Amino acid sequence: MLAHPPQIERAAVPHVTKRAPRGRPRAAAALLGAFVAAIASAAGAPVSLREVRQSLFGACFPTDRDGWMVGELGRIFHTSDGGTTWERQDAGTKRPFLAIACLDARTAWIAGKEGIVYGTTDGGASWTPATTGSSRHLFGLAFANPDRGHGVGDYGTMVHTEDAGRHWTVSQVPPDVVLPESALDTGVDPGDVNLYAASYGDADHLWVAGEFGTIMASDDGGRTFHQQHAPVESTLFGIHFTDARHGWAVGIDAVILRTEDGGATWQMQTPPVRQQSFYDVFVRGQNGWIVGSAGTVLKSTDGGVTWTAEPTPIELAANWIRSVWLGPGGQGFAVGAEGLVFRIDGGTLQRLEGRGPTRAL
Repeated sequence: MLAHPPQIERAAVPHVTKRAPRGRPRAAAALLGAFVAAIASAAGAPVSLREVRQSLFGACFPTDRDGWMVGELGRIFHTSDGGTTWERQDAGTKRPFLAIACLDARTAWIAGKEGIVYGTTDGGASWTPATTGSSRHLFGLAFANPDRGHGVGDYGTMVHTEDAGRHWTVSQVPPDVVLPESALDTGVDPGDVNLYAASYGDADHLWVAGEFGTIMASDDGGRTFHQQHAPVESTLFGIHFTDARHGWAVGIDAVILRTEDGGATWQMQTPPVRQQSFYDVFVRGQNGWIVGSAGTVLKSTDGGVTWTAEPTPIELAANWIRSVWLGPGGQGFAVGAEGLVFRIDGGTLQRLEGRGPTRAL
């Protein structure tokens, strides 16, 4: 299997984003190449994590008991008991889901390959497809409330809804966004910068992040954007805001950025490990988690001010962890390659084995 999440494989080299010349991006080829055989369980039926072999790209847990994981082959896994048991849900597609956003135990949206978006208002018993108007892959998705949401993806693509996903408008990275000199050799125009993550601080304040250290902010919920200065040129894969002022962004080259003023200034944080890629970050209260390549997990117990490395088994050195989410009580999950799942309970990380008994780390 790939050493990096398939949807971001082309950007896994420090500073330089790899692109196919005027053709299908390497990310699309990697997505197709990463497909594996489907599990045999029926939609809505209980499923054991031992059966899950598909890579998982997104997780979302609006409560400490209810949540979803999504990934390859259109897989959707749902729990209503904090991850003790799981059921497989079906949206009627085999295309991979690369991102998920949820508001409560009944309301969620998922997005992925070729601009697909599906929504549910009944806890996933049914998923309704939406037409976004874009065929570009969507790597990140965020909702501020039941009506307002924003997705980001390939080649500067952004999709926005103000009516709960029934209708979407498509936009691009604004032409006044300035790229660093390191982007010149790639031939990438500012409007084509890949965007990988989105996060609302509140209903009006939204941030998106992507290639070449690109961070953009919106003060009107996602209708218009302005560029913010990041002190790095590395690709940023994850961004998370807890309110309109406090946020973090992570990426390759072990980059961790933090802001306390809504992104007016971004400060570098010192990573406890080097030469790794960080793919996602989530902070709630005093607990924070960062996940990434080679089984990397970082933990914060002071609200994201400092980070320490969380030990993981050596056999995970070839596995990436793509997404992490904490519920309101501090419980949550992290997911990644080949069905890799971790349960988080406050400051404790526990791997849920797909090929053996559950054990604590």
